Amino acid sequence: MTEKETLIARLKELGKMLGRDVNTSGTIQELSMRIAELEEELDGDAGSVDGENGEENASGSTGSTGSTDVDIADAAKEKTKATTTDDRVTVETLATLHIDALHATRNEPVSIVEPGVIIRVSKQDADELIAKGLAREV
Repeated sequence: MTEKETLIARLKELGKMLGRDVNTSGTIQELSMRIAELEEELDGDAGSVDGENGEENASGSTGSTGSTDVDIADAAKEKTKATTTDDRVTVETLATLHIDALHATRNEPVSIVEPGVIIRVSKQDADELIAKGLAREV
């Protein structure tokens, strides 16, 4: 079985666990990113990290995406906040990101962006991305 076939099989398995169909098209890198997102979603559903004190719950998540527990907890908190206004800042990405944003010109939601893509995010997300060197304001 090739690497791509293995990734597609894993995507289908995660889709079944989440109870929905998943997109199995794309490059190996895109499939890997999609797997990481779905695994993180599954870990979140199982209650993987307590964001207040950093303790792991009984689910025993593995954190296979390479993120720290604090990063995962912070990302989960950010995802739960609903943006009720359109006060967004335009930034250019400097790295591949998994993010909830709007494409700057198409005004479509995006979840994975590559370096050099211009997106619109909330002011606080923009400040955090810029501070971490993951984006620059345009």
